Amino acid sequence: MKLKTLLLFQLFLLVFALYALLTFSGNQRYLVSLACLVSMLIVGKIEVGVKERSAHKEQAEEAEEKDEAKPIKESLECLIKSKNVLLLTDAIHHVLKDLSLSVSPSPEFPAIDRMVKLPGSEVTLCLKVIGDVAEVNEDWDQWKELSDFDLGEAGKRRLLIIGSNCVKGTEEGELKYRNYPADAQKSLSARHVVGITTTTLYKIYLLCKKRKLDIQRIFSPIQQYPGGVFKVDHLIPSSSS
Repeated sequence: MKLKTLLLFQLFLLVFALYALLTFSGNQRYLVSLACLVSMLIVGKIEVGVKERSAHKEQAEEAEEKDEAKPIKESLECLIKSKNVLLLTDAIHHVLKDLSLSVSPSPEFPAIDRMVKLPGSEVTLCLKVIGDVAEVNEDWDQWKELSDFDLGEAGKRRLLIIGSNCVKGTEEGELKYRNYPADAQKSLSARHVVGITTTTLYKIYLLCKKRKLDIQRIFSPIQQYPGGVFKVDHLIPSSSS
């Protein structure tokens, strides 16, 4: 809008300079015309400056978008490849924040890695991140510490275990994926605790970002799930990622 205004002002100066030459008399017509031309030159320099600032701003915005996209790409790659709990926790935090969820650490509850609040919901998801889905079983040493995070506080807190399910293949660099073992699924169901894999969270992200699926359509069923392993394919059978 500012550039258009400057162009219109230059056009006005040019028209007025011609008008002065045709209508004014004596030295006045030359002085007025010269003043208009000088003003046009000054406005032209201002216009160039505005264009340069606009171009610089666009480049800065593009660079910022690339910088923001890079951590997301790295976080998604971490979800499907890493088994390091600290790296996975940071990646999950970044991915959920990018889905416009409220994510925060839980200093009051050391057993919980992240607290997630959904828009328009009073329920808080309490995330526990584990490096391998095979860690969960009936004798898991974390059950006692996590016993307060299920349907406590009148259903306002729900425990969600997110476990890495990637395993190294026979060839170098090859990755394979597995579900929670049968005994883990049994333990989750018996305690009414929900578990998902990191690849399931990866699919959820793609569904929300690429297919524009409403975040509530994914996470509300997770909150209401009776217990066991939640699979997004069961919610949306036609999706594939």
